[in-house]
Amino acid sequence: MIFRPTVRIGRWLAVALCLGGAVARADEFVTVDFPMQGRKIVAPGLSATPRQVVTPDGVGYTEVLLRPVRKDYRVFLTFVFNEDGGKGPAVFWSGDATGSQVTISENIAEGVVGLNRRTVALPAEVANEAGHLYIMGRLDRLLRLRIDWCEPSTVLVAADQERPSFISGGAVWLDRETTGQPAMTPPDVWFGPVLDAALQDGVADLSENIELVVPVNGATGRTRLRAKFLGLPLGKSVRVWVNGRLAGRMQPTLPGLTDPGYVRRGRRTTYAGWREGALFLEAGALKDGKNSILFESPGKSVYLSGAAMEIEAAAADASSEGKPPSEDAASPQAPADLPTGQDSAKQPGALSP
Repeated sequence: MIFRPTVRIGRWLAVALCLGGAVARADEFVTVDFPMQGRKIVAPGLSATPRQVVTPDGVGYTEVLLRPVRKDYRVFLTFVFNEDGGKGPAVFWSGDATGSQVTISENIAEGVVGLNRRTVALPAEVANEAGHLYIMGRLDRLLRLRIDWCEPSTVLVAADQERPSFISGGAVWLDRETTGQPAMTPPDVWFGPVLDAALQDGVADLSENIELVVPVNGATGRTRLRAKFLGLPLGKSVRVWVNGRLAGRMQPTLPGLTDPGYVRRGRRTTYAGWREGALFLEAGALKDGKNSILFESPGKSVYLSGAAMEIEAAAADASSEGKPPSEDAASPQAPADLPTGQDSAKQPGALSP
């Protein structure tokens, strides 16, 4: 099951939908912008207006009183905040009836500098109980909290796709992305004749060009390179060089305008959070041996994560669908280290199909 939040629909649109024979249904959400400045925040899922206590040096806590949700419903918390490269806010839960104390995340920061956006799922075992949610730490850097109360929706997922748990602003969130912990790198895996291989662990600063080294055994077919970027100005792209030649530009996707990551600063709008881009490479773009994949810095305060490649085996045929290619087909290897000074690359090691 995935959980899909929907927004409140204006009266005129609701009427139009009902006249058309459809039922207009809205789940609940609320957005809290900080500082609240005495504003009253009302939502059916809240027992009271959230309150924030902050000392003059910016340290404090935000308290949110949540009502219980129905069985199988889920609650998702989205934080928009400024990171300073150090420890970020921590998130805790205290149940009213059981008195249970749950640490949801000791640190939602990712070690970057600048605007970020993290979405965390409230554990199902505590969402069915009324309780207090606490956000603690440097709260002068917390800009926004969005809470989504979501009902489950059944979706069929193809075998070569990771199962999503949450859809927000047109973006799909996986279970491993909503734990509040550092993102886990998925294992390398074959989908028929296509190898999906991670090139990077953790987060790398793209203020300077970053080169990844990808060893390949034999010829390869088509390739799709993908990566996520944080801090990249809207409308800007990242140039990618493959073996010393310009392969193209990665233009990250734009989330829907209902996504809470959009932040207005004066007349300029920026986005807080990671956005994924991709680049297609024709067969033969990767050579036998070591390949250089270089991301050209578009400026300062830009970060790279989740770099990965989908590489098609050159000797794949239709009869091998669902199975890795045979030993005499092209067999890409796991990526090598980043250049000296970077610590976020995967460790090298050949993949055995």
